[in-house]
Amino acid sequence: MKIKSNSADSERKFIDNIKKFFEDPLVILPECTDSCMFCPVKSYKKKIEAMMQNKNFGKYFNSADQLLSAISESYKILENERVPLTGIIKTNYGSVSFCKRGNSDEYILSGVQNYNNTVYRLLAFKNVIKNKKLNIYSSSNFFQATCKNMINIETLKDILNDEKLQYKIENGDVIFGTSGNKMEFNLFNIKIIIYEDFQQNIPYLLFKHIAMYDYNLDIKTDFLEFIDDDKGTVFEYINNNIDGRTFFSKIKKFKINYVKNNALFVIDNKNYGVEDFVKILNFDPKISDFIKDKLRESKTGFYLENANQRKIFEFLFPRYKNEIIKLMYGLNDDEIKKLKGGPLEIMNMAADIKNRKNVENKIVKPWSENSGFLIGLITEYFSHGEEAGIVYGQRGSVDSPIKKGIYSAFLSVLGKNEGWRFSDSEEKLGELIYPYMKNIINGTEINKELNKLKAIID
Repeated sequence: MKIKSNSADSERKFIDNIKKFFEDPLVILPECTDSCMFCPVKSYKKKIEAMMQNKNFGKYFNSADQLLSAISESYKILENERVPLTGIIKTNYGSVSFCKRGNSDEYILSGVQNYNNTVYRLLAFKNVIKNKKLNIYSSSNFFQATCKNMINIETLKDILNDEKLQYKIENGDVIFGTSGNKMEFNLFNIKIIIYEDFQQNIPYLLFKHIAMYDYNLDIKTDFLEFIDDDKGTVFEYINNNIDGRTFFSKIKKFKINYVKNNALFVIDNKNYGVEDFVKILNFDPKISDFIKDKLRESKTGFYLENANQRKIFEFLFPRYKNEIIKLMYGLNDDEIKKLKGGPLEIMNMAADIKNRKNVENKIVKPWSENSGFLIGLITEYFSHGEEAGIVYGQRGSVDSPIKKGIYSAFLSVLGKNEGWRFSDSEEKLGELIYPYMKNIINGTEINKELNKLKAIID
C-alpha cells in the first residue's frame, strides 16, 4: 500500500462520495438473480437495513465480517470529515484509493468506498465470493449475483459493450475474431470462441467485470487437438501476461516441439504412422522405402501444414544427399559433387542431367563440330524445352555460318520469324535443313533424319 496526500478539493470530493453512500448503503449489494435458501446477499441486505433503521452504521466496526466491518469503518470518516491522506492499492485493473480508520481488509474497504465504480466495487466481495461460492457480475447496466454457475446473455453483452469489443453471437455462442485457429472455453452456460486474429485478452477483460469463486477456465485450442495445450501458456494468458496472438504463437510452438520430440508424423491437424505419412507425401517409389527407414532411424517427428515433401528433403539431404540422388536419378558421385544449392535446386539439376543423358543416349554421336552444335541444340530442346533450346542456339551459333543456318532452321520450325539475325546464305542453308529439323522436332525417326543431315552438315 502507498500513501498519498489529498488536496482540499480531492478531500471534499472523497467525503461527499462517502456521504452519498450512506444515503443508501444498499447500493453496495448486487441484485440476487436466483432464490437459494441461504443467499448471502439477502442476509447482508437485512443487516444493512437494520443499521439504516437504527442509524447505527458503526455497529460492525472491526467485525470479523469484513464487508460489514468495511461499511462501519467507512462511516468513521464522517465523524470528523477529514481525509488528508488516502491509501493506494494496486489491482489488475488499476490503482484504487481508500481511507482507513480500522482493521478492515484494504481491498474490501476499497470496494465499499468505490461503490459507484463498476469494476472496483467487486473488491468488496473478495471474501464473500470465496466463502459463499458466489458469482458476481458488474457492468454499466447490471450488478448481479448468483449462487449458480450461469450468466445471462444480456449481462454478458453489456460487459462486452463496456469494453467496446467486437463480437458476434451464433447459436448462443459468443465469437471473437474471424480467422486462424481458435480456442474455446465455457463461461458457465455460454461458450466463448476466440479466433487467432483477435489480439485482445478476453479472460482478462471478462474478469474485470466478473468475480468468480472458481477462475479455472478449461481453455482448449483446435491446433493439434490430440496434444494437450501447455498449461503454463494457458496460465500466462488467463493472468494477462500475454495477448491472444502471443498465446496462439506459444501454443503452436509448444505442440510442434512435442511432435518433433515424440517422433510423431503430422500433416495439417492429423497424426499418421510413418507408412501413411510417406504415402500421403507421394514420394518417388524409388526412394519411399529409403525415406521410411531414415525417418524411423532419426527418432524425430515432423509437423507439416500441408502434404509437401520439402521439409523432409531438407532434413535428410545434409546426411543422405548422395543416396537420394543416386536412387532417384542414377547419377554417380562425381556428377553429384558438382551439384550446388538447396535440396529442390539439386534435384532439379539432377533431373536435368538425367533427362539430358536419356536424350543423348538415344541420339547418334556428333560427327563434327557443327553436328555437335546441332545435336546439342536438339538435346537441350528435348531436355529442357523450347526456351532453353533458343538460348542454347543463340549463344552457340555466333562463331559459324553453318551453326547459324542450323539455328535458323530451328527457329523456323518453332514459328519464330527472326530472319534479321541471319545472312542470305545462312537463311538459304536453314531452308535446306528445315524439313529434316521439322521431323526431328516432331520426334519422327530422329536418328534417321540426323544421318540424312550428314550430307549437308560437315
